[in-house]
Order: sequence, then C-alpha cells, then structure tokens
Amino acid sequence: MKKIVLLILLFSFLISLQSALAVDKAKLRWLRDKPIIDSIAINGNKAFSVSEIRGRMYSRTQSLWRKIKKDRRMKVQRETLGRDTLEIKYLYLTKGYLNIQVSETFLPLEKYQKVKKERSNDSIPMAMIWVNIDEGSQYSYGQHTLQGEFDGKFRWPLTQKIEKLKENNPTNPLEIFKIIFDMRTELANNGYPYSTITYDIDTTREFGKADITFSVQSDSLVHFGDITIDTVGHFPAYVGMRELKIKKGDVYSRKSILDYQKRLFESGYFSFSQLAQSEISGNRLHPDFVLKYRERKSKFLSLASGVGQSEVKDLQWDLNFGFGKRNVDFTRFKIKNGGHRFSAFADYSFSVGSDSRLITHRYSLRYTTPWTFGIRMPLTLTFEIEPPLKSQLGDFTIQQWAFSAKTSKWFGEEIRTTAGLEYNNVKLDTNIVLPQELEDISIRRKLFSTFRLDSRDNIFLPTKGQLSELSTEYFGGFLGGDNNFYKIEASWATYQKIWPGWIIAVRMKGGVAKEFGKSVEVPIDEKLYLGGANTIRGYTENSLGPVRLEIDSANVLHDTNFVAIGANYSIVLNQEFRWKTVQFLNVLPFVGNLFKKFPQWQSLFIDAGNGFGSSREIKFDQFAFAYGTGFQIVSPAGPIRIDYARRIKTDRYDVDSRWHFTILYAF
Repeated sequence: MKKIVLLILLFSFLISLQSALAVDKAKLRWLRDKPIIDSIAINGNKAFSVSEIRGRMYSRTQSLWRKIKKDRRMKVQRETLGRDTLEIKYLYLTKGYLNIQVSETFLPLEKYQKVKKERSNDSIPMAMIWVNIDEGSQYSYGQHTLQGEFDGKFRWPLTQKIEKLKENNPTNPLEIFKIIFDMRTELANNGYPYSTITYDIDTTREFGKADITFSVQSDSLVHFGDITIDTVGHFPAYVGMRELKIKKGDVYSRKSILDYQKRLFESGYFSFSQLAQSEISGNRLHPDFVLKYRERKSKFLSLASGVGQSEVKDLQWDLNFGFGKRNVDFTRFKIKNGGHRFSAFADYSFSVGSDSRLITHRYSLRYTTPWTFGIRMPLTLTFEIEPPLKSQLGDFTIQQWAFSAKTSKWFGEEIRTTAGLEYNNVKLDTNIVLPQELEDISIRRKLFSTFRLDSRDNIFLPTKGQLSELSTEYFGGFLGGDNNFYKIEASWATYQKIWPGWIIAVRMKGGVAKEFGKSVEVPIDEKLYLGGANTIRGYTENSLGPVRLEIDSANVLHDTNFVAIGANYSIVLNQEFRWKTVQFLNVLPFVGNLFKKFPQWQSLFIDAGNGFGSSREIKFDQFAFAYGTGFQIVSPAGPIRIDYARRIKTDRYDVDSRWHFTILYAF
C-alpha cells in the first residue's frame, strides 16, 4: 500500500514538474521573441512620481519617434530586467531610501498587433511591465564618528573628507563610497597602501537620522624598495630614470607613481609606461618596483592633415610634413643631458569656404632639450621662414623669418607657463600709408610669456571649471630693434552644469596693443583683430574695429567696402547655453549607427564687443552685438559646429546674418 501511495505521489510530482517546465519553456520562447513593451505599471511609489520613475528606466513604451529610430528599448531585451531595477534603486538610494526593494515582472498580453506578410499573417507579442516598489524609510545624515588604529596626523584630513557628508542631507551610499575612496587615497599617498576602511550606518535613531561610524585600520608604514628598468632600447636608461623623483627608502606614495608615469608620457619618448610592484618582491613593507615602458622610434617621419580652428578664419585645413630624430647623443661634447631632439617641419594652412586660399606656409628647424641646466624645463630653439603671402589679417602682404628660444614649466596639474625671446625680420607690402619706421623691412625683438590656468573637466565639452589665459609681448625697448610696443591679451571663461546635459558658458576677453618710446604706431600685422566664428559671430573674420574705405583704380569711393586696419584695444563678451539635443541623425539610413557614437548638441549664444583705436573710443554704444543658435556633432577630435548668427542693429552696424562652420567651441 505504501509503495502504491509513493508511486502516485511521484507520478503527481513529475506531472506538475513537467507542467512547470512547459510553462517556463513557453515563457522563455515568448521572451526570445522580444515582445514589444505596450505599457509600464508602477506600484508602491510615494516619493517619486510615475513619470519620474519611468524616465529613469531602461524600458520604453513604443512611440512614433522610437519606431522611426528603431529604439531597441521598446522591446524586452536580456538586460532589461537588471537595468530597470538598478536605475530605480539608484534613484531611491541617492535620496536616502536605504532599504529600497524593487521587483519587476513581464506579463504577456493577449493584445496582438498584426503584421501582414506575403504568405501569412504573423503576430508580434506584446508585454506589460509590472514594477512593485517597497520604498521603506528615508534617512538623512546624522552624526559622523571616526575610529580605528591610524597615525594621529591623519585625523584632521580624514575628518575633513567625512565632513563633506552634510548633516540633514539624504544619506547616499554612493557618496559614502566616494568618501572612503578619498580616505584610502589620502593614506596611500602618505605611506599606507594596505589600509582598510569600513563603515556602519545606525538607523535606529528617531526622525530618520542615520549616524555613520567609519573604522580605519591603516596597517604598517611602507617605503619604496629598489626600482629597476625592465626594457632598454633606443634611449639610454637615464632618459627614463631622470624623470623619477622616487628614491629607495622614500615613503610610499601612490600619487608619486602616477606623477612619474605622466612625466614619462609628457617627455615624448614613450608611448606606454608603467611603474608596477615587482612580482618577486618578498618584503611587503619595502616592495621593489619595476619600470616597464614602450619606446617611440628614435627617427621619425610624419605626415599629418586635418581640419582645425583658426583665430582668424572660421575653418582651416592644415597640412604638415616633418622628420627628425628624438635622441641625439652629445656625450662627446660632455653634454650628458640625453634625449635631445632635432626636427624639421613644413606647415601649410588653407582657408575653407568661399574664399579658399593658402593662408600660411611656414618652414622651420627646431632643436629641443627636455632638461635645461638640470631643471625639467624643455628649451626649444626654432628658426622659421615664411615666404611672401597675403596676410589673412588685412590687405597687406607679409614675409618674415625669425629665430626664437622658448621654455615652459608646469606648476601642478592646472597651471602652465611659457617664456621666451624672439628675433624677427619682417617685410610688409601694403597700400596703406605707414609711418616711416614700418615701411620696408623692420627688425623686431621681443620677450613673450604666457600663463594658463585650466581647471576644466573636459577640453572639448567642459561642464565645469574655468580657463584663464594671459599673454604678454614686449617689443623693442632695451632689446633694441625698429619697433617699440607691447601687447597684452587676457581671457577668462567659466563653465557650469545647471542640469544634466545643460551647460552655461561665459567668456570675457580683452587686449591692448600700444606703442611707446620713439614708435608712433603698432605694426598693422601685430594689431588686434575681431569678428568671426571664434570672437563675435555674425561678422566676417577680422572685420571689426577701426576700418578704412577702399578706393578702386578709378578713385571711386565705395561706402560699403570697408577694410579693417586693426585695433589697439579689444573687448569681447560671450555667453552661451548648450544642451544635448534630440539625436535625430541617429535615424538616418546607412549612417545612423555612426552618429550614435557622436552625440549631437545645440546652443544659444549672444556675443558683444569690438576693437578700438584708442581708449577714448571704448563706449557701449560702439559695441557690435549678435545672437544666434548653433548645432554641434561631438566627434573624437572635438565638436564640429555650425552656427547661425544675426546681428543686432545699432547706430554703427546694420542688421545682417551669417553662417559659421568650424571645429571646436568658440571658447
């Protein structure tokens, strides 16, 4: 009897198991068909609206636009369930809902959409997404406690990092993980790479306060051991080792390792470098390190071409030929500072557009030593020749040759300075009547320097940070030469994200070019020129500022044909609002997949400013104004942009409009 009962029970279990497997197989087949998402139901939400939660989900219901661009998120995918759940949890966790629970299921619908084919009518399965949310309680930061075993000197810097978690703000585990990472980095940069940091959140307090206790175990102090080089090829070993500021016995610092790898890359001799702990190092408190790098070839031949941004043209096409040697041995002359570089280049630039022509051709010889007098300040000596060519700045032809010496220096991660001396032989040929000192050939000697502070998070598409630049040039004076004048140009730009994908950018820029001593005027090719895609849009390149009326061969005056002669003072004000726009290029046939990798942005802008002959002319009613909109495709080489600008009518300028096509943002 017992055997019969057991057989009946076993038979019943097998039948039920077969039914369950049949259901699972049917559902799997249904999911493999990638059913279209007909609707999304959200249940249990109180803190956030249904639309806000749906906006965060990966899944999307079908719409005309999504059908056009064939959005795969309209159908149930393998990753749909996991991504939906993670996105919803992320939304809640960042707002202090530490116990959030999310469950998501797909429900088949009996509703079908018929698709007619030649031989049969096939049906497309439809799905409803059902999301259940258990929000739990919301918590905010309460008191913070730091405990554990570590050197007392770290209590202040670690406490400073913890205090970034402001009391009463929503408790955010992601912020806590970031704080722990910063704390470990602080310890690792000061000799404690084996530290462990844990945290505990106390949610038993009333009023939703969550106290957090951080426990720090710093472990033992670590020092650097021996440092050896694994690979030696084209360059002597000391070319790589001289960049190393770490010595055996120094306190371990993760930052020092990263700085060293950066210095090696900046030297120009290596395409890859890594300073890693030796696998056979047995002393964990004095680990040995091995430097591995991949060298660039000593001799090189280069050919480069591409579209670039110009200060004087909307868009220019650059072509460059070059050859040289990166490691010239001067040991026979008792010069042991290896890594000397010799190179020769030919540079050509062509304007792109209706006035396409050659705007630059320059030939140069260059010598560079990366260390000057034992200091890491690259010194570059350059000899350049520019044959006669009509200038892109104005109605004159210029030819020149020059010899210069320039050095540069980084201060930290954001500040870079340059300084140098140049001897320049210039010959101008122009129809404009010039002072005697500017006629024919002039010898110019100048000192120049630049200062650049760049805290932007991205050089192509900055969302925060600032860019400050200052350049000075001093001609003549105690240096001698035919011209005495100075030029100072300064600019400041700031960038701020006001919403995900929304950015405000502001720039202020100004300059002065002023003669002194016996000179009566700044040379025309050294004056300041404004107008165009990168200064004040809506105006042709270099057309703003002081002008002269052009007279033709019949001595007829043309009121509408003005030629800019350059300014002594300049002011530029720009404000731009940028946002990520609808990705409509993604739906184009054949090339739509390509544009998915190149996000499309839009912008609204307003530009103001002008150039002036003297400081007395600087008045608001003399400014040129323009406003407009732009479209950008963010490529790996930077934003490719098209701007449409319209002038604002003033007493000095009439209403007009202009298209600008170039690469990179104006600022």
